[in-house]
Amino acid sequence: MSIRKLLCCFICNRCPDSRDTSSNVSHEAKNNKNYLKSGNGLIDWIRLGNSGVDLTGVGGRVRMIHPSELKQHNTKNDAWLAIRGRVYNITQYLPFHPGGAEELMRGAGRDATELFDKIHPWINYDSLLVKCLVGTLRVETQDIFFDANDSFPESDLLLPSSITQDRIVIRNQLTNYTTPPRKKRLLPEDDFLDALNTSLELEELSLPGYLGTLKIFKREMPPEDVPPALFYDWEQTPKHLTIAVYTGPYSNPGAYSRIAEGNLLIEVTINGWLQTIKVLLEETVQEHLRTKVCYHSGKIEITAYKAESKIWKSCGEITVGSPNKITSHKILEYKVICKKVLTHDSWMLAMAPRTGSIVLPLGHHVKVHQTIAGSEYVRSYTPVNNYWDEEIVNNADIRLAVKRYDNGILSPMLTSLNLGEFVKAAGPYGTFQLHRLKSTRIMYLLAAGTGITPMLGLITFMLTRSNPKCDHIHLLYFNKTEKDIMFHDKMIALANEDKRFNVIHILSNAGETWKGRKGRISAKLLPEIFGEHKIDYDEDTSFACVCGPKEFTFISLNILKGLGVEESFIHVFIG
Repeated sequence: MSIRKLLCCFICNRCPDSRDTSSNVSHEAKNNKNYLKSGNGLIDWIRLGNSGVDLTGVGGRVRMIHPSELKQHNTKNDAWLAIRGRVYNITQYLPFHPGGAEELMRGAGRDATELFDKIHPWINYDSLLVKCLVGTLRVETQDIFFDANDSFPESDLLLPSSITQDRIVIRNQLTNYTTPPRKKRLLPEDDFLDALNTSLELEELSLPGYLGTLKIFKREMPPEDVPPALFYDWEQTPKHLTIAVYTGPYSNPGAYSRIAEGNLLIEVTINGWLQTIKVLLEETVQEHLRTKVCYHSGKIEITAYKAESKIWKSCGEITVGSPNKITSHKILEYKVICKKVLTHDSWMLAMAPRTGSIVLPLGHHVKVHQTIAGSEYVRSYTPVNNYWDEEIVNNADIRLAVKRYDNGILSPMLTSLNLGEFVKAAGPYGTFQLHRLKSTRIMYLLAAGTGITPMLGLITFMLTRSNPKCDHIHLLYFNKTEKDIMFHDKMIALANEDKRFNVIHILSNAGETWKGRKGRISAKLLPEIFGEHKIDYDEDTSFACVCGPKEFTFISLNILKGLGVEESFIHVFIG
């Protein structure tokens, strides 16, 4: 939903079209749309958020919330709810809700994502409830890799990407840093709604009778962030047709190709933008495709298998669409084609889309969706490249390392899948920018548990890059016990083959025979390791990445900053 419609919705005290979005919407929701009292409009809500009142009720300190704690806050005087893993205190927002307080209370004390999506999924809840954010909902996890006495830093690196986009803010609280402020325009009161309905270029409005300036920031990317034009070429053999798409060095593209009505469709994603290439094929090809990406050059190759072995006069007619900003992610069905044990409680699932072929941008992830007992559950997984899979499965497009938690909901289902069964996943998601590694020669990777998965692609990328050549990769990998270490043998083999790769294992519950490092991530342990290995940080050629449970991530970022590492040279992988 656009900022313009959102403002009009609240100014008119209504929730547009909510009666039509789902048959599950209650009768009360249909008839509550005009029940807001005077003084409970959007402007009043924004003014309240800017007044200094603590809308979180917990002092504004973001922390992890266990589902059992969330369940306790289920009354009108103390109401919390969770949407997509973020927990909000909605107590003071109740009288401002256009659908009525009772409708909002249906989600109090629980994960309300499914309810929210049924009634009004177009609403940008992050913008409305950003001042009410209590923390993140604890997901199924058992391993502890951090020192509970360490404090958590405040950093934009720790915010989910959706929180850093569309914002409605007052005065100087500019949170969409990609949009420069524009010159203030004074509008008569009667022209306010007309301005909202006719122009999204207005980003500052001074309202009569209102002290302050309302800034409206739309989702807008500077021209230089729009991906450059795509170039393409093709080649053939009697049996194969290959389309090559050039996106530019370090552009970090993803690609999904498929055959639709006899045509080849190639969807290229770059930095949150989607561009489609359509090939009206001269002859017929088989449904099976193979897609691969060279991340160094940004070259995408899509290989199709001809139905008849022959040389074509041409590949056909090729058209390239304009780039469009991605507002929703494609959900595909993936077939499990290989499954094997990684550790005592984790498995590797090799999968391929039901139709077509896909490659994700480096460092990006998918979100697996599964409906269980009438509720939808979502969890993020970063695919592992084929270097780390000892049993190469040629027709597998993505490989997920899944750790099973016996008290979890989604992971037991995923690890119980049989060959030939299907699972739904959406993507790609992620904010990692590959061009940030363009001059990097030394990398520091801090990972815990399954947080190792995004690091694996970076390791192979850096070690195979020739210009500039990587000097060192230092991986600090935290686990509970030795049997929890994923890809242990593969890491040992790589370290023996390539001396530039240095892996240090740290266990929090090591056995008596363990001779390596012991402990948890802490402000004391990390500097000791860094000093022991004489690691010097150089902003011009060094880069650090962190991935693991939320608490581990917070602690690691805090320590790195304490060691003098600038945030601009750190990437935090957040699911």
